[in-house]
Amino acid sequence: MTKNKIKNRKSILLIAVLLFLIAITGVFVGTLARYITSNTVSDSAVVAKFGLGVPNTINLFSDSYANVTADESGKKIIAPGTDGSYQFNITGTSEVAYKVSADITVTYSDEWNGYEPLEFSIDGTEWTNLSQFETDLSAALASVEMAPNTVYSSTQTIFWRWPFSVSDENDIKDTAMGNMASAGTAPGISMDVKVTAAQID
Repeated sequence: MTKNKIKNRKSILLIAVLLFLIAITGVFVGTLARYITSNTVSDSAVVAKFGLGVPNTINLFSDSYANVTADESGKKIIAPGTDGSYQFNITGTSEVAYKVSADITVTYSDEWNGYEPLEFSIDGTEWTNLSQFETDLSAALASVEMAPNTVYSSTQTIFWRWPFSVSDENDIKDTAMGNMASAGTAPGISMDVKVTAAQID
């Protein structure tokens, strides 16, 4: 075989190999080529605010009045002719719509045996019986529907008094209460004020 033929055969073989490699490369390139896009999105939140500042205590009664003083400091007492008041503020706001309501309960202990001499008022002028007072105070603290981020604020004063010598009949009952206290079974009275803020659906 002549050198030219060998050279030509090698050239043909080389061209064939190159064409084969080009073909293979085209297949792989076609397989690997693609469109691609990506994005990462996120969001976060915190719980909406909801709070109403209600006093922890209501200091209606005292250990001392004019002409009436407890036998020990801090012992809260009441007697015919005593009176008192307490002003408190309830305030708050919310990021949700809400409504405020209130329940007021005044409780006489069993020793009173149905006798309820105290009178109450929410303005210091108009005095009412216990049942009416509870209704009036509840109404004074209640709110309409409050829009989100609307501040609720109520400053309220509770007045009470034990009238002095209303009648002979009441004097007898009043004295009986004082005698029971001296005997160690003092009649008591308590007031609970429950204020509720409720989210509106």
